[in-house]
Amino acid sequence: MDKSRITRILAGETELFRHIVDEHKDRVAGVCFNMLKDANLAEEVGQETFIRLFKSLDKFQFGSSLATYVTRIAINLSLNKLDSNKRRNNRFVGQEEHHQNIGSNARDTHRTLENQELVQIGLQSLKPEARSVVVLRMIEGYSTKETSKLLGIAEGTVMSKLNRALKKMRVTLEKYGLKNE
Repeated sequence: MDKSRITRILAGETELFRHIVDEHKDRVAGVCFNMLKDANLAEEVGQETFIRLFKSLDKFQFGSSLATYVTRIAINLSLNKLDSNKRRNNRFVGQEEHHQNIGSNARDTHRTLENQELVQIGLQSLKPEARSVVVLRMIEGYSTKETSKLLGIAEGTVMSKLNRALKKMRVTLEKYGLKNE
């Protein structure tokens, strides 16, 4: 079905692209938000994902599903946005000062945080590459094999990155008073 639809879009029936957007928009929105933790940035990157998809349809070779291809674009654009924001933030706030502010704010508010907020804090403690593994495997529900294909890394690397990321999240959450029982 995807092949037929893409062929028709490339032949000029561009209105059919709306169906592709409708089918994949929720997945793209979830991936972008879970990577970026900012609704406005996630919307921006989500829109850019579909623009990039449209522009690259002629390069899609059907070696994987269209869903995998779209998700890969969303992950890459999210990682690019995180890198861009990190560079911009580093110009204004030193890393040491940044970590001190996070720590003092957390001590003041840790009793009012809910579990979902704690997970978000744990995710934010991760480097973008590790965060993408956790988001895909633990939040979006992709298998190790699917995550491997999406990120272009070996399955063993997915497992080791996931293991290290979960340990780091656990350590981070322990600082906020959440103990692993």
